[in-house]
Amino acid sequence: MGEWRTGTRNVSAVYVVLALGGMGGALWFAHHFQLGAAATAASLLPTLAPLFMSWVTFRTGAERQAELPLDQIAEHLAQAVQSQWEAEARVRRVNDPYPMAVGWRAAPEDLVEEWSLLRTTAADWPGGPRTAPGEWAASPEQLEGTGAEITLTFAEKVPTNRLLVLGEPGAGKTVLLLRLLLGLLQRRMASTATDAVAAVPVLFPLATWNPTRQDLYAWMSQRLAADYPNLAESAPARFGKIDRARALLDNRLILPVLDGFDEIASPLRSAALSAINEALPFGHPVVLSSRVGEYRNVVRPRSGFPVRLAGAAGIELRPLEVADALAYLRRDAGGSGYAADRWEQVADRLDTETPVGAALRTPLMLFLARTIYNPRAGESHEDLPYPGELCDTSRFPTRAAVETHLFSAFIPAAYRSHPRHPSRWSPQQAQMTFVFLARHLYLAFNGTPDLSWWQLPRATRRSIPVLVTQGICLFFGTLFAAFSLAFVVWARANILVMILAPLVGAVLGVFLGFLLAMPGWLAFDTELRRPTSGLRWAPNWLWLVTGAAAALFLMTVAHWSFPLAGMVGLSIFITFGLGTRAADTALEVGPMTLWSRDRRTFWALTLAVTATASLGIWVPVVVNGGFVVGQIIALAFALWIGLTVAFTKTAWGAFASVQYHLALRRSLPRNLMAFLADAHQYRGVLRQVGAVYQFRHIDLQRHLASTSDGD
Repeated sequence: MGEWRTGTRNVSAVYVVLALGGMGGALWFAHHFQLGAAATAASLLPTLAPLFMSWVTFRTGAERQAELPLDQIAEHLAQAVQSQWEAEARVRRVNDPYPMAVGWRAAPEDLVEEWSLLRTTAADWPGGPRTAPGEWAASPEQLEGTGAEITLTFAEKVPTNRLLVLGEPGAGKTVLLLRLLLGLLQRRMASTATDAVAAVPVLFPLATWNPTRQDLYAWMSQRLAADYPNLAESAPARFGKIDRARALLDNRLILPVLDGFDEIASPLRSAALSAINEALPFGHPVVLSSRVGEYRNVVRPRSGFPVRLAGAAGIELRPLEVADALAYLRRDAGGSGYAADRWEQVADRLDTETPVGAALRTPLMLFLARTIYNPRAGESHEDLPYPGELCDTSRFPTRAAVETHLFSAFIPAAYRSHPRHPSRWSPQQAQMTFVFLARHLYLAFNGTPDLSWWQLPRATRRSIPVLVTQGICLFFGTLFAAFSLAFVVWARANILVMILAPLVGAVLGVFLGFLLAMPGWLAFDTELRRPTSGLRWAPNWLWLVTGAAAALFLMTVAHWSFPLAGMVGLSIFITFGLGTRAADTALEVGPMTLWSRDRRTFWALTLAVTATASLGIWVPVVVNGGFVVGQIIALAFALWIGLTVAFTKTAWGAFASVQYHLALRRSLPRNLMAFLADAHQYRGVLRQVGAVYQFRHIDLQRHLASTSDGD
């Protein structure tokens, strides 16, 4: 697919060069021999052929790409999902120092379907059961397992391939789903050589779904297109006018792994579960995770109609064994020696109902504790707090107090001096930034966990045009003030003129900047723009007609020569025929990749539009003998057009404007993307889900959002 697109662009580029070269030669010939308008128009006719061939080549390439078989689209998605989550497992240190032994038992009987009903239903499916009945668990108790056994449990032991995963906060539900997802991808890879294409498991965080506004398929389709932008392209024509994401869903080539049912607003959970049952009926595999209490309130409500995940078996994550938790903490501290022995005081209380014993029963709390109290390689334990402080019941009288302390101490610990990866930001700067971002997610997006860099403009009350106008006015005001001062100093003016001249120059500069920025306001709307990954030639016949009309007007009314008028018309057509394309993330996804590509597209579009606009602005000024000042103004105007078009067709311009604005207010670092990447790769504060970042746990996000400015 990549080779086809490259070849298409190369061939189309050759046609464009031939067309432009032919036009340039024809215009020079007409000007040199003083041909009339009719003769010049006739000489330009042959150049229309290469332009037409360029357009046809691009369209043909797009059609060939759109006709990519759906099974190949699913295969590319599987590769992207696997690459994404294998990298995420490394970043989250899932296997460091070793995979934590998270076990489970059968879920309470009142929360799931009767086992005999599941077996009977699966056996009576049209076409027969999906898995061998001899491998099904004989009873819910046989679902019990630990660690990597989750793949076998879901794929073979559950008759309906519909699984409910329950657990307490921080019990390890998301990490267990990650292991399930990677295990299913491995089974898929081993089976697709001989079997039909299997569904691709994809993790969907339910916190971003409002079931009263979107049905499940529409939301999942939107989420797929956001996390894997190539799925936003058109599906093969035989599937109708839908995108690839919807085509995959409609053809059951996506296995939804729905994480965080409890993160949906409480009044909407019953409607959400009903919508899941309606969109994913019997026969459609699905995995759903939730906290126990929140799910029980939907299944057994005080009032209203009870709802449960239809046709699903269920498991409930067990608290960590005391010996496993202690061994994990000690092994992370080196296994032996004084650093590991520092946990002895805590070890005496892990098997009790003391606050510290109750708190350190989940993988999340163990992760926070090891980050705060255990030294890293090459780091001394002497400068670290002593874990025995967690046993102080006067300071931490409840489990909640211990957990709040671990959340509060986590950011400073993550940003302490790192032997191999020193931080460019102090713990205080990091804390302030994360508090701002957590509050931003709640104030602007109702608590969504998705931290999307292109949505940062919602973090300020000021619009992008206002911020851009301020920047332009500041630039021109400073420039004119400096020029005015330099001129009066060179002219040896008196002191009063030296004082007034920069002020007058600054006022004139601000006024000019305001005039230049005002037309650009019309090009901006309130919708946030999606990231792009490159330029594309998207000729619009409206702009072709506009260019032809402008050329005709200049020839008939302004009495311009045909070559110059034609150049202006051609400049309009090419300038506004440049477009952008979405990123192809079949093999590489991530916020940094999308941000980098969109930034390159911004500057490439700026330069391309400036160059083509100069043909119709700067060249006529030069041909007509314009002064140097006029030429500079013409080039500046062409640059203004380039920047305006780039701002309106990419996301990076708006992001950069707001980022610098907030950096001046000391709300965010100047290089926010580097900060977020560092927080994800080296600090463990953020996790990456497709094209967005999320806080490592929703409870960490909530804690930071509720943190006071003084903390």
